[in-house]
Amino acid sequence: MPAPRSHKLLQLTNTITGLPTLADAMDPSNFPFVEAARLAKPMNWGIIKLKNIPFSTTRAEVIAFLGRNSKVLNDTDEGVHIIMDKVTSKTMDAYVEFVSLEDAMKAVERHRTNIVAGRFSRLGDRPIEVEVTSQANLMKDLFPIARGVFWNGVTPEILPFDPSQPWDNFKGFVSEEEMIMLVKHVEVPHRSPFSRDCPQRPYECLISTIKKFPWFRTNCVTIKEREAMYQATTALIRQLTRSILLQEDAAHLTPFLLRRLVQAAMLCPGFTPCMKDGIAWITNMQALDQEYYQLPRFADRWRHQYAIGPKPGFPQDVVEWYVTIIREQSQKDILALPFRERAELQERADQTDMYWGYFWAEVGYGLGPQFDDMSLAQAAHMEFSAVERILTRALTQA
Repeated sequence: MPAPRSHKLLQLTNTITGLPTLADAMDPSNFPFVEAARLAKPMNWGIIKLKNIPFSTTRAEVIAFLGRNSKVLNDTDEGVHIIMDKVTSKTMDAYVEFVSLEDAMKAVERHRTNIVAGRFSRLGDRPIEVEVTSQANLMKDLFPIARGVFWNGVTPEILPFDPSQPWDNFKGFVSEEEMIMLVKHVEVPHRSPFSRDCPQRPYECLISTIKKFPWFRTNCVTIKEREAMYQATTALIRQLTRSILLQEDAAHLTPFLLRRLVQAAMLCPGFTPCMKDGIAWITNMQALDQEYYQLPRFADRWRHQYAIGPKPGFPQDVVEWYVTIIREQSQKDILALPFRERAELQERADQTDMYWGYFWAEVGYGLGPQFDDMSLAQAAHMEFSAVERILTRALTQA
C-alpha cells in the first residue's frame, strides 16, 4: 500500500490537471531544491590560541586543560582545532572555539590568574601560552596555501588579481597535493614520524578542514577542489575503519574518532547527496542514521547534481515528485529530437543512471579542465537553469 501523500504535495497538486502552474512550482515555498553549499553559515565564535603545545597533544587533553566548565563548542561543531602541517604532519598550535567571545576571554583570564598565583599552565610537561585570538588567524593556519585572500573573520575576501605576482594570486583554499599527502600520512605512517607518533592527527586535521572550509563562498570553490577533499575523506574513513578493526592503536584510533569524521562528512554542506551516499555505503550506515542526516531516497542516483540538493526538512514525496516531472519531461523532449541526435543521447543514457531522466543532457556539462575548474556557483546556476527550463516545458499548459 503506497504511503499517504504529504500535505504539501496534496496542496501542490490540488488542481484540475493535477499539475501546479509554473509559478507555483517555482515558488520558494514549494520548490524543493537548494544550492546546498550556501546553507553553510559563517560563524565567528569566540576563540583562543594555545601556543607551544607538545606535538602529541590530544583533543581530550586540550579540553581537560580548559576545564569542564569552559563553554567550548559541542562535539558536533568541533570546537578544538589542533593545527597540522598537511605536508609534514607536524603539529603546530591549537585553537579552541567558544560559544561567545566573553567565554573565550574568561578562559584566558583563568590562565593568567593561575600564572599570577604561581601555577603555570601546562600541557603534558610543557608550559604553554594561552591568548585570545581571531577566526582570521585560525583560517590562515588551517588554509596556508590560500594566497590572495584577506580573511574577514571566517569569510574570505579574494584580493584583485595581480599579474605581476602570479604566485600570490588566489588559486584555492586547499590543493590536491595537500589532500594526497594527508592520506599518505595514514597509509604509510612509518614514513611520517610525526604521524606515526600521533596517528589521530591527520584525521583531526581533515575534520577541522571540512568543518571550517568556507563552503558558503561557492564562487571560490571548484569542482576539483571539492573532489580532492571528498576523495581524502573516503580514503581516511576506509583506513580508520580498518585500523579500528585490526586494533592498530586502540588508544588513539577509536570508534569515537571515526564517528566524528563520518559526522563531519555527512553534515558537510559542500558534499553532494551522491557523495554522502557513498560515505553511508562505506560505513554501512543504518537507515535511521541516513534519515538523521537528511539523505534523500535514492541518493546514489543523484549522480549529475553537483551543486543542488534537497531542501532540508522538505517532504521526500515532494522532492521525488519534482524529480519525476523532470525525468518524464526530459524523456519526452529527447523523443522530439532528430534521429541521429536522439540516438547519440540514448546511447549515452545506457551508460549512466536515468533516475533524473535526461537532466544531464539539459545541463550540458563539459569534460576535462573546463568541468574541473568550474565553481560550485557556476554549477548551481547551470543546474537551476536546467530545472527551470524543463519545468517550464512541463507546466506551461498547467
